Amino acid sequence: MDSNYRIRRAGSPDDAGKLRSHFDKIFLPEEVGEFAEAISLHFPGMKNERWFIAEEEETAEIASAFALIPWTWEMAGLKLKIAEMGIVGTGEGHRNRGLLRQLSRRFDATLAEEGFDLAVVQGIPGFYRRFGYHYSIPLEPHIDIPLHLVPDSTGDGDGDGGAYDFRLAGTEDAAFLAGEDEMYRRANFLSVFRDEEVWKYLLTYSPKIACGSEFWIMEGKTADERYYFRISRQGFGAGLIVSEISEGISDDALTSLFAFCKKKCRERNKPFIRLNLALKSTAAKTAVSFGASVGRPYAWQIKIPDRRRLLTRIAPILEARLMESSLAGFTGTLRLDFYREQIDLIWSDGKLESVTSGGENECENTLFIPEDLFAPLVLGHRTWRELQYTRPDIFPAMLYVGPGADTASDKTVRLIDALFPAEKSWIYEQY
Repeated sequence: MDSNYRIRRAGSPDDAGKLRSHFDKIFLPEEVGEFAEAISLHFPGMKNERWFIAEEEETAEIASAFALIPWTWEMAGLKLKIAEMGIVGTGEGHRNRGLLRQLSRRFDATLAEEGFDLAVVQGIPGFYRRFGYHYSIPLEPHIDIPLHLVPDSTGDGDGDGGAYDFRLAGTEDAAFLAGEDEMYRRANFLSVFRDEEVWKYLLTYSPKIACGSEFWIMEGKTADERYYFRISRQGFGAGLIVSEISEGISDDALTSLFAFCKKKCRERNKPFIRLNLALKSTAAKTAVSFGASVGRPYAWQIKIPDRRRLLTRIAPILEARLMESSLAGFTGTLRLDFYREQIDLIWSDGKLESVTSGGENECENTLFIPEDLFAPLVLGHRTWRELQYTRPDIFPAMLYVGPGADTASDKTVRLIDALFPAEKSWIYEQY
């Protein structure tokens, strides 16, 4: 790295203002600097040392920076410790000098020191692979609803005969929203867990900044008919972005919600409604039935700092899956061969006894898998067969030997099918 720079962490609350100025120079008119300052000062779990900074020695100007934003995700009810490499930016005059690579090394050391299960990035395509991140969980499918497809009746209780009243959510709605979150988590294999402090941030600080969101409550004529949805205040792109909607919303309520959003589009000069929701969600499927267009879904970029540790953490999930398969009560070893290293999952009567480095001896049940395909497989983004469409270097050891008794007795395919199926996952934002 160029010796003209110093790598450090944020040292005081004063750095929040410097970070805001740094990101404003890079991203304006998108108000990312304001967002960085709000995260730095108010987001739960953020500390000065969560900011990784490359500073020019001579001027003390921030040249490059990003934050480690802590999350909690749930995998089938099991909580995982997540570190997002977020709000990444290098000043134009400081690029191509290895600054992000140096910062990333410090970040990786922190992942190991603090025992994070996953590191995640929502960044630009193609860039973060060099730092070990791979596309693994759906993100932003861009379901666009032209306004002419949406009815004009708002149903907002303003005297036009509508059946629903709409209001902005406040901190008094936190318990209701937490309950809606629980329904969302039950509907997904991987989801975000947002505790009371995160909801306080979402309802108190997020609505005040351009990169934040508004949470809306809609209520029907009966006390138990209540739903919520989330609209981005600014967002990236031209549409009015709706990024959360109650899981159990009724068809009539959803139609009224879209009509309300159409009114907001006119007020805010937005040409269409954009849903950033899981394609299998009720809202997304309904929008598609209206005639909404569906873009090509993007994906979270994910790095697994320690594969053995993650497999050990999710042992209860793996055991439950095996119990429901034809191999319930399996005793033996399943080897994951990453070509440069091997990991052995050692089973006894259907229980995962240990996860160890692979031994030198051959293993009867072996899956060959490139390192970059482990995250999408273990996180349920794709099955091994789906990954193999474009990557024949993921395969059970006996696959290419041909038919015969040896192939029939090999349990690798049945083990991998049982332990690592594709799953429905969706991650809501927490800021």
